[in-house]
Amino acid sequence: MSNKTTITLYDALQEMRTISEEGGTFSLRHRKYDRQRNIGGDLAIIPAARMRPQAKDEQIRDAHRKLFYVDTETGEAKVCWHCLIMEFNGKRVII
Repeated sequence: MSNKTTITLYDALQEMRTISEEGGTFSLRHRKYDRQRNIGGDLAIIPAARMRPQAKDEQIRDAHRKLFYVDTETGEAKVCWHCLIMEFNGKRVII
């Protein structure tokens, strides 16, 4: 069994929100998935991310199940599914 610290998805999202509101960044690892093209599985490693405003379900399908963030190193706006978040600030995320 791994000695890596774990954090629940809910707690990770709360910490991401707090860090982002304070102007900081967090590291994130997640699996990619594109529902329209039905492809994914690649690992995205984001060393410095910041949450951006959450979209509404009326605007983007299942928005409440997604993390909207900015990769602060590239300036790119990104989205990932909550269930595909694997690691936050070095902690393994559990659902």
